Amino acid sequence: MDYLKKAIVLSVLMAAGASTVYSQNSNLKKAATNIQKFEEVKGAGSPELGKANLMTAQEAIDEASVHEKTKDLAETWTYYSLIYANIASLEKSAESATKAIEGIKKAKELDKDNKNTANIDVAGQILGQYKFNEGVGAWEKQDFKSAYTSFNDALTYLPGDTTLTYYSGLAAIQNQDYKNGIEKYKQLLDRKDFSSHKLVVVDLPKLYLSLGDTTSAIEYAAQAAQAYPNDNDAVIQNIELNLIVGNEAKIVSEIENQLTKDPQNKSLYYYLGIAHSAANDSDKALEAYQKAIEIDPNYADANLNAGVVLMNSVRDELQAINDDKTLNNNQYNEKVNALKEKIKPAEIYFTKVIDTDPKSESALRGLKGLYDFTQDETKGKAIQDKLDALN
Repeated sequence: MDYLKKAIVLSVLMAAGASTVYSQNSNLKKAATNIQKFEEVKGAGSPELGKANLMTAQEAIDEASVHEKTKDLAETWTYYSLIYANIASLEKSAESATKAIEGIKKAKELDKDNKNTANIDVAGQILGQYKFNEGVGAWEKQDFKSAYTSFNDALTYLPGDTTLTYYSGLAAIQNQDYKNGIEKYKQLLDRKDFSSHKLVVVDLPKLYLSLGDTTSAIEYAAQAAQAYPNDNDAVIQNIELNLIVGNEAKIVSEIENQLTKDPQNKSLYYYLGIAHSAANDSDKALEAYQKAIEIDPNYADANLNAGVVLMNSVRDELQAINDDKTLNNNQYNEKVNALKEKIKPAEIYFTKVIDTDPKSESALRGLKGLYDFTQDETKGKAIQDKLDALN
């Protein structure tokens, strides 16, 4: 949407068509001359200084549009659309924008030999810019319904503009119009050069979920994970959606297949751990996290999850022991002591996280729970002091 470049193109095109203009009615000539002067001033960055020329052009084109000799000429309606598109842009006039739309329609109908195509397109571009600005104004007022309408209208004149398509999708989503939001986002799927492409691809499954379309959500979640295999949000979303619908074996198999091709990919082991954990297979989850840590001992996310999985596993076992009324005191204490030994590696995992991020509340709380269970009051108090300091 490079407005200055469009204005320069417009003035050149008008100059090239001057011989045609001079053969027409004097009002048409007057309108053409003055809109060209306005465009020259606007191109220099001072459209307000050319307003007098624009108003003169308006007066002349209004007369030309009803004069017998000029009312049915493509040139007349081309200049009509150019003039009113500029007025709409300069004065933020919806009425002028409507007239510009009318002018573009008539110009296209009358321009049988396509001599005015370039200037008609420029009028559309100016109108598209006006509609874009109108949409931004509505967005700032949180009138998302009107913002969508304006952005969508702008796309009529600036088709394929990625920014406009994205903004119109966002406006629809803000208005909970998920159907139109999805439509706009899907138009951007093959535009990986677009700066917000990843956001679009990762958010699309969520929009389908908002409509209750789980099948499509899973389909596009898989596409997002494939397009951005190293993006945490994309991959985890794909895992979680498949687990929700009971595709545990499928998603685990997909990750394991990727690992055969890239066995040193710590992220894949991390995702495998998440998949197993979500499927309530703590042993396999811990094993996967441990493999990720073998590749990168300082992998904070894997260390944190390994500690959490181990803590949860021990908690569940402790609950089972507490519920077992057949145990005598010696048997009970023996099993609890065994759990205290089993839980010890969690200290290493959580400590690794804190080495990287001393303010990791999750890791600190993990250590606090561990020390409470092992009844290490000194270490427990030290961790509690750190937690208190965070708050």
